[in-house]
Amino acid sequence: MDFWHDTGMQKRWRRRFLAAVLVLLLPAIVLAFYARPSADDYVYAARTHAVVQQYGFDLMRLLQAAWETTVYYFNHWQGLYVSGFVLALQPGIFGNQWYGLTFVCVLLPLFLCLYAGARLVVRRLEPAQKYLPLALAVLLLFAFVQGMPAPVEGLYWFNGAMNYQPYFALAVLNACLAFALADPGECARRRRVALVVGGIVSSLFIGGGHQVVGELNVLVLLLAVVLCARHRNFWNVPAFLAAVAGLAVNVTAPGTRVRADGFGGAGFLEAAVKSFVLAALEWVRWLDVPLLCLLLLLALPLCRLARSARVPDRMFRRPWLGLGGTFLLMWAMIFLPSYTMGGIGAGRLLNVVWMTFVLGLAVTEFLFFGWVERVRGHMLRNAERFLEKHGRYLPGLALAMLVCMACIGSHTVKEGQDNYFATSLEACYELASGEASRFAVALDAREAALSDPSQPDVAISPLGAEERPWLLFYTDVSVGPDLWGLTPYYGKDSVVVVERR
Repeated sequence: MDFWHDTGMQKRWRRRFLAAVLVLLLPAIVLAFYARPSADDYVYAARTHAVVQQYGFDLMRLLQAAWETTVYYFNHWQGLYVSGFVLALQPGIFGNQWYGLTFVCVLLPLFLCLYAGARLVVRRLEPAQKYLPLALAVLLLFAFVQGMPAPVEGLYWFNGAMNYQPYFALAVLNACLAFALADPGECARRRRVALVVGGIVSSLFIGGGHQVVGELNVLVLLLAVVLCARHRNFWNVPAFLAAVAGLAVNVTAPGTRVRADGFGGAGFLEAAVKSFVLAALEWVRWLDVPLLCLLLLLALPLCRLARSARVPDRMFRRPWLGLGGTFLLMWAMIFLPSYTMGGIGAGRLLNVVWMTFVLGLAVTEFLFFGWVERVRGHMLRNAERFLEKHGRYLPGLALAMLVCMACIGSHTVKEGQDNYFATSLEACYELASGEASRFAVALDAREAALSDPSQPDVAISPLGAEERPWLLFYTDVSVGPDLWGLTPYYGKDSVVVVERR
């Protein structure tokens, strides 16, 4: 029986696949309960935390405090006209026990955008495959969680993750909107207008996030505009102009200029060369077994989509452009912080570069299958028949590849981090060893001391080496005065960091 036309078989595969992914993600989900605030979480949320302490959950006052935070940082630190608002609402303002919601706050918009984007693409290429978008979205989400180079900054630390991940998710959705508008075909005019409005709104939101993701959005939409303009299709122009406007507001904000003065940027040529070398090194380090497993799991659906008559043959004539475009986007994302700040910066930026790399390779795989079958004329149906003939082995093989992705993980260009497992296996280790528990207990005790109204002056100590799990620990206070904004956050007269006894 043909899998693509057997609805019952597709439903069974979907149930098994979702169950396997949920089980493999369970350790990472459980670990989120031990996550605690850190660093800039306190700085951005000082006003909203004060509202919670004084009035409890008062939505209007919380929103007003978040808006005041946005305005302040827009003028004094960075032009994050959307992200500043979001960062002020970190879950820890209601108590440490709520901070684990960071995991949901990060993954929910990422999943929704991946699913919406997959629906747009599949609906255009293979409308009959109603179950495929969910499977693609879940698989990519699973790969992102397991292989993220700096998972603490992409999954468990609110300030780091929420300044990048939601806007990257919207950029992915925008790319899929651009694809849907590239050849609207028989699409009703009302639907086209809705897609355009969606692209405009997404671009404006992305512009209020981190500038690197805004740059990525601009470049992807620019490519869509150039390619479509050759066929007198200008439906992507409004979203592109909105992306440029949003990024311009961010870059020219008074706070961005203040922040830029605090960094020593590199020269243009130096930054360009270093970014090229670093992007090449990332390719070498990230081409590994988990990535191969992901591409194998994507092979059948991408091969099916590449046969769609809705895509012209000319689209597949140069599949190597997928690799070239991926490298160019990675280079541009690395170049911007290298030029303005002298280096790529934190791992949370590396996370979105890595996710761009993964999606770029998936697009290249799609182009490759189209090139093999529709340009070179080498049909792959015999390979599909072989797989159907041995179909009883495929569930076990697919599960083995998912387990591999959940154990080995991906690599990072930062030296010293290559010895860690994938997120789920590393989470199992940190839960079993007690590191996660010790981390949470120590920071809960610190919060209890800082929240005690009978102590106007508080002395705290840095965490010990055994209280710093890799997945949860981003950074900690240093001996000396309070540099984290704990004093205003908890309303103390003074907070000092002393050596641990």
